[in-house]
Amino acid sequence: MNDYIKKISNKPDFEQENYFKGYYLSRGNLGIEVDYIDMVSGHQFFQKETKSIHIYYIIEGRGIACIDENRFEIEQGDTIEIPVGTEFAFKGKMKMIEIMNPPFEPSTHIDTRKIGDEFDAKFR
Repeated sequence: MNDYIKKISNKPDFEQENYFKGYYLSRGNLGIEVDYIDMVSGHQFFQKETKSIHIYYIIEGRGIACIDENRFEIEQGDTIEIPVGTEFAFKGKMKMIEIMNPPFEPSTHIDTRKIGDEFDAKFR
C-alpha cells in the first residue's frame, strides 16, 4: 500500500488455531501497535505484559474478560484497558481492535498459565 493507508491481509499475521486470528493494522511506525483480532473462542493462556499496555475495543460479539482474577462480561462497544503487569484472558466470540503501547515484543510477553476447565468455574 503506502505509509498512510493500511489494508487488512487476507491471511492472518498471527494466530492460535481454534482460539483467535490476528491481523496487523499498524506495526509500531508511530510508537504503537494496532491489530484486528478475530476471537474465535478466546485465549489459550492467561497472559501478562511486562512493558506494554493493552487497549481493546469490541467491534462485534460478546464474551468474558478475566482481569486480575476479576470477571467482566464484555460486549460490542466496550473498551478494555489492561495496565502493564496485569494478568488477563478473554473468552468468547468477538471481533476487536487491540492497541499496544509500546508495540508487542516477545521478550516482554508472559503466558502465565493455561486456561482449563477451571476458567468457567472460577469466574462464574
